[in-house]
Amino acid sequence: MIPRRWKFGYKEPPPTLVVLYHDQPIAELEEAQYGYIFRYLPAFVRMGLAPLPGLPLEKKDQFFYDLPTYFEERVPDKKRPEIRDWMIQNKVSESSKLQLLAGLGSHTITDPFEFRIKSAA
Repeated sequence: MIPRRWKFGYKEPPPTLVVLYHDQPIAELEEAQYGYIFRYLPAFVRMGLAPLPGLPLEKKDQFFYDLPTYFEERVPDKKRPEIRDWMIQNKVSESSKLQLLAGLGSHTITDPFEFRIKSAA
């Protein structure tokens, strides 16, 4: 297991992005000290889903130094004025890709999976 340290000055643990399929949590992506940790949840296997692109189905946590391509492709372009306005209005740091994904990259027409930030409870 990779040691944890809170990145980006979070006062609490950094956000965890939950991947949902029909409102059922099936995977999680969290920030780690030097990258990201991705894991499939038991519901993913129970539902018989095919692995997400570039994220093989493994029983253990998968570590990535960079945001996996599947997620990176859904990060909105921060140079667009409406995206920058949304970030300011919602107090989202430019470095928090997980919050950007949950807020603006959570739905696509071609992908049935939805992203949300895991609640602290």
